Amino acid sequence: MGSVVGEWGGGKVWRVTSGVFPSNAYFCETGLPEGGLLIDPGLDGHSIDAQLQEQGLRPHQVFCTHGHFDHAGSASYFQEKYGCPVFMHEGDARTLKASNFLLMAFKIPVKIGLPEVTFVDDRFSIEVNDRVLRFLPTPGHTPGSCIIELGDAWFTGDTLYSQGVGLSKLPGENRELLRSSILGLWDRLTVGRTIYPGHGDISDGATLRRENLTLLKFLGLLETSGKTR
Repeated sequence: MGSVVGEWGGGKVWRVTSGVFPSNAYFCETGLPEGGLLIDPGLDGHSIDAQLQEQGLRPHQVFCTHGHFDHAGSASYFQEKYGCPVFMHEGDARTLKASNFLLMAFKIPVKIGLPEVTFVDDRFSIEVNDRVLRFLPTPGHTPGSCIIELGDAWFTGDTLYSQGVGLSKLPGENRELLRSSILGLWDRLTVGRTIYPGHGDISDGATLRRENLTLLKFLGLLETSGKTR
């Protein structure tokens, strides 16, 4: 069942996780009668939708941090049912199109439909409840991976986890580019920044910087003594 896991500065944040290849889908309340924002709608649209309906939540826009099937696989479901526009960075158009090939490679007996996507560039932003939603490009996990910033919240997909590193060995991954992307945002990971990752637990930026030792090692910020640089 979906549960409230935070607040983005203009409404509650709900998390729903389900499916044979589970990932975190997030619903952001906006106070609008037509519904809220759904970020990374996962692979199992029917289950996610049912859990949202139990809480009286209805999406009216869908945003994807990147094009992998476990994050964007149900975008077409919500588009068809609710008429949601779907937003994704233009750098992941090819990644999204490869979804059914990857599902076969993972031996997952699911085939998804592809949504009609509004592909955005680095300058894209919209206003939500007097706050700004923007895509922060963080290529590396995939060519078009982004962090979606909404108020004080960062929805980080597979770019940042509270523990571990989003390395998949899938086509399009670039370790050096991922390292550069994360280091470019490192100083913005503060205690006031809530991190909502695509997998695993939620964290604040300062805790993530201090406790994600695997990430620190990947970034070259962890000395052999175990101290951060």
